[in-house]
Parts: sequence; C-alpha cells; structure tokens
Amino acid sequence: MSERVPPIARRWQALGKSRALIPYLTAGFPTPAVALEALRRVADAGADFVEVGVPFSDPLADGPTIQRTTQTALEQGMTVPRVL
Repeated sequence: MSERVPPIARRWQALGKSRALIPYLTAGFPTPAVALEALRRVADAGADFVEVGVPFSDPLADGPTIQRTTQTALEQGMTVPRVL
C-alpha cells in the first residue's frame, strides 16, 4: 500500500533545497473581493505557498502593518467563517 503524501509535503519535496516564495496576505484586506483577487494573482505569479492571515481583534504579536491590515479587514466584515 502506497503512502499518500500531502500536497504541501510534495511541494516542499519538489523545491528541494531551493528557496520558496511565500507571500503573506491578510484575508479581507483591503476588501474581501480585492483580497481574493490578490490571492489568485500571487498564486498565478508563481508563489510556492501563500500564507493567509486570519484577522482577529487583538493581533499583539504582529507588527504595525499587519495590525492595520487586520483592523481594516475586520471593519470590512471579515470573520473566520468567511476566511474558510
């Protein structure tokens, strides 16, 4: 029986020791529609992975830029269920 390798693991294996392009996008910033388009564009542009930040009300560990994008996304109505 062959073991199933998750897609993320396959991608890391394919990259080998090379570097990966992993952009960070805050879900819902500046609007949900623009954020979704940005996600599609970075994937189409060749990102190896995309880190999607889920906005929450108290992002103390994040820097000021991500804090601002998170606040804007929350003001646009972004929630965890909408992100998923």
